Amino acid sequence: MSMSPEMGVVKPKATLPFPLDAVGTYSCHGVEPGMRAGETSAKINQDRGCVCYPFGEQPDYNQALFCVYDGHGALGDKVSHYVMNKVQEELEQHPGLKDDPKTALKQTFVKVDDMLKKDKTIDAELSGTTAVVVLYRVYKDKPGTVKLWSACAGDSRAVMGKMRGDKDEAEDLTEDQKPDTPAEMERIKRAGGFVSPPEEEWGGPARVWLDANMTLPGLAMARSLGDHLVSEVGVVADPVVEYFKLEMPSDKSTPGPLFIAMASDGVWEFIESHQACSLVQKFLQAGDDSPDSTLAVTKLIETAAAKWRQEEGDYRDDITAIVIRMRGLFDNATPP
Repeated sequence: MSMSPEMGVVKPKATLPFPLDAVGTYSCHGVEPGMRAGETSAKINQDRGCVCYPFGEQPDYNQALFCVYDGHGALGDKVSHYVMNKVQEELEQHPGLKDDPKTALKQTFVKVDDMLKKDKTIDAELSGTTAVVVLYRVYKDKPGTVKLWSACAGDSRAVMGKMRGDKDEAEDLTEDQKPDTPAEMERIKRAGGFVSPPEEEWGGPARVWLDANMTLPGLAMARSLGDHLVSEVGVVADPVVEYFKLEMPSDKSTPGPLFIAMASDGVWEFIESHQACSLVQKFLQAGDDSPDSTLAVTKLIETAAAKWRQEEGDYRDDITAIVIRMRGLFDNATPP
């Protein structure tokens, strides 16, 4: 497992599971207003990201796991770090990983959430983390076929950039789970919870509450790991898992899937999926015959940070992102 480094930190190439041009990932701590006007101070980074390869090693396929976690609450950094380590450990050991990845992902999220609840070293009653995970598999006898499973709990997101004809396209691999999403809100209300609508005046999100008076916690997502105080009112760790089977073009001139971008909501707060994919594609193309995922993910995070400055002034959320160039992903990977 290789953890996403803080922006500006370059890990030794020998320690990375993929070359920097194939998989780029960074985490960028947020900022909050300082003591004087115009000053900012660094927040504790509650985001975590990681790349795992080889993963669940099998003789007939190559497989990698890509993860982004967005912690929140007083102990959000501890929760996201715990979940980052435990999800990849438990999923790799799950007996159904090879033949039933969807069930394996669902059961792993729920199991890790239960483990977190029983762990007395972390109080996860009012702290939690979102999770977006992509399991990426290529069978050795069909190198042009990519199978992937996305698992999402919360509002971190994974999207795929691709070419159709001569046009860039973005396809969401996950769907944000907001408290006011109809199906999510129905489950929460059925469990006895309350949902407040987005704040029009100051732009605050819809939130989940324990009571009609809207006292703590006021969670801004419908699914998460942790946040156990609101688990009794329908906030669940069970992820939504989607399956995709993709045929990679045999030559570079043929349109098809190009890359995956996944990130915490520090990116998605002010950037739409299609905007993110257009930006990533622009910087992947900037390298001509040597597209660079690390350059692309750097520009994505920098653009998101600039949007936060423009919209929120002296406050910026933590931002973590991963860009995966899909063509020949395992060709230059570090051998097991």
